[in-house]
Amino acid sequence: MVGEAGNVGKTPQWKVEIRIRAPIDRVWNAVEDISLIPRYHPEVREVEYLSDTTRRAKGVSYRCVIPDGRTGWCVERVVEHIPREKTIIAFPEDSWGLNQLIDQFLTELSVEDVDDATTLVRIRAFYVPKTWKARVMNILRLRSRMRRRALQTLEGLRRLLEKPEE
Repeated sequence: MVGEAGNVGKTPQWKVEIRIRAPIDRVWNAVEDISLIPRYHPEVREVEYLSDTTRRAKGVSYRCVIPDGRTGWCVERVVEHIPREKTIIAFPEDSWGLNQLIDQFLTELSVEDVDDATTLVRIRAFYVPKTWKARVMNILRLRSRMRRRALQTLEGLRRLLEKPEE
């Protein structure tokens, strides 16, 4: 079962953060625009709009497609959305079997003003390994891989937003 936003608050499995030299409104606009995901996510090449919108809002679902390398897809559903503060995403389905290993998988992406020209962006992940094997796998490699991929995604967002506007 996919967790609800109320579960966010316990200790995260992992977290990453990055400072982006861009005002919070510009960063938040990019976070809300799910059509931009392929421009900053290192693996996603296509987003399918399951809710017929390109903007994040509570209840919006979309599928991220990875056609190369570890090919597959995952469905993401926004379970909480507070503009210019945070968005919480649940992962109800995937093609890799991740939902067989972990339960209540949520990520919280938050933004915070550092100053007029800099924004702190943070991702925290919350989930519960389902079995003892999943707990061991989480400790040995799942947690670090997911954290590294999230950091690469935030670095891609930073590159997108810090390049001169065209």
